[in-house]
Amino acid sequence: MSDDDLLKLFRIRRPSSGGRKAAPGPDIEGKILDAAEFVFGHFGFRGATTALIAKKASIAKPHIYYYFEDKEDLYRAILERAMNMWARDIENLDLTTNIVEILTNYIHRKVDFSRDHPDLSRIYANEIISGAQYIGTFIEKVSTPLLLNKMRLVDEWAAQGMVRPISAPDLFFCIWAMTQAYADFSSQMTIMKKKRVLEEADYDSAKATIVQLVLGGLGLNGKEHSVTAAQSRGASKPAGRRPPTSSR
Repeated sequence: MSDDDLLKLFRIRRPSSGGRKAAPGPDIEGKILDAAEFVFGHFGFRGATTALIAKKASIAKPHIYYYFEDKEDLYRAILERAMNMWARDIENLDLTTNIVEILTNYIHRKVDFSRDHPDLSRIYANEIISGAQYIGTFIEKVSTPLLLNKMRLVDEWAAQGMVRPISAPDLFFCIWAMTQAYADFSSQMTIMKKKRVLEEADYDSAKATIVQLVLGGLGLNGKEHSVTAAQSRGASKPAGRRPPTSSR
């Protein structure tokens, strides 16, 4: 199947061929990344081409090489885009306030990400399944230290009797698996629910269900549990553990 056939199949519009090519502008890089998110998400790394990405972005192909060395460099930028979004969520996860509110908001943001960036989520999942060749260093140097800090605070909650004892890394892994399923496996869900696409009500139901499962597993049951910064600092640090492989 040719690039033109792929463009028609996924309704990617060809850029206008008339007139002079516009010079790269401040919004061009963002357009390239948005287009690459779509193309890599639908065709994978091997099936994606810079020609497809340029046509999806409605720009001249040389503009891609103004910002990125090659397809591999652009692919790595897309993966880092996902990781930076997830890293911000982890970094902003203030575990020194109301526990129920903290976890509820985090789960809601994760489901919202799956709804708003399904292609980005699938790109990341495929990269991890393939062995994290392009994103392993980012996970090791950026994501893992952020998550280790949050894991320590979850262990402190358990040490203070505020939640049931739990494996902190597995808690986060389970949250990621449940929330990201609404992007990575949305096709299965729409088939089984006999829908063309998942609707807002489906995402609201997912949020409520995942929150109920997580809070129930921690013994919170929707009750208000708060922890002060002083309490967090005063708890003993848990024994060392093996670092996780990812942070989202």
